[in-house]
Amino acid sequence: MRSAKNKNFILNTFRKFKIYFLKVYYARGSSHEIALGAGIGAFWGVFPTFGLSTILTLLLYKLFRFNFVAAISAAFISNPLTSPFLLLISYKVGTLFIKTNIKFDYKNLIDNASQIGYILIIGSAITSTLTGLLVYFITKYAIEYRRRSELEKLNNKPSLK
Repeated sequence: MRSAKNKNFILNTFRKFKIYFLKVYYARGSSHEIALGAGIGAFWGVFPTFGLSTILTLLLYKLFRFNFVAAISAAFISNPLTSPFLLLISYKVGTLFIKTNIKFDYKNLIDNASQIGYILIIGSAITSTLTGLLVYFITKYAIEYRRRSELEKLNNKPSLK
């Protein structure tokens, strides 16, 4: 019984990911606006904002015009399934820049919250920036490729005379 629940949870997570991907893929606007929105959303999705990513995205939307739907969709890169991994990766990246002997586990988190938090913020800033840039360029390429392909199909259709 339990494995069926886990299987449904994983399948539903992949379905949601596919829906968010398609929202970005078929969004309106220039490829730069959509890719910028996706990149900013991915940045806030990886950065540990703990529920503030939508508000922060909305504030940035007022400054830099980008595709808001793409940003919100990309922010869902962080979900209950991926959050532990993203935090661990961010901590590991942070330890590359700040040397420490503290292990990232529950007991040490409470005893060394300020040092672990500092390492986590540094690692998250780096990981989020790299993820945001990667998502920007992949999204921009995918959208331009799709639009070019659709345009070629339209141009190659025989016209009715």
